[in-house]
Amino acid sequence: MKNLEVPIKSITDIKKSPMSVFKEAEIRENGVYIFNRDKIAGVVLTQEQYEGLNNELMMLRDKIESYQIQQRLNDQNLKTYSVEEVTGINLNSINLDEHDEWE
Repeated sequence: MKNLEVPIKSITDIKKSPMSVFKEAEIRENGVYIFNRDKIAGVVLTQEQYEGLNNELMMLRDKIESYQIQQRLNDQNLKTYSVEEVTGINLNSINLDEHDEWE
C-alpha cells in the first residue's frame, strides 16, 4: 500500500454508502482511510486485500524465522545441550513399548 496515494473518506461517507467505499478500495487496489473529524478511525479493505496482506505478513515472518534459524546454526560459538542436560532424563534408561502403535 502506498501511503501517499491512499484514498480518504469520512465516517459519514461510510455510513451513507459502505459498499461504495469497498468498491473504491477494490478499484484503486488500495485501502481507504476512514477519518472521524481530524483523525484516522480505521482503514477499509476488501476481503481479497485483507487476506493478501495477511498472507504476505505470514510469508515475511516465515522468512525472518528461517533467517534467524540459519544465523543461529551458522554461529560457531553456539552452545548446545543434550536432552539429559535440559530435562535431567537419560533417554537410554527409558523402556520403549514396541506395541504402543506409535511409529
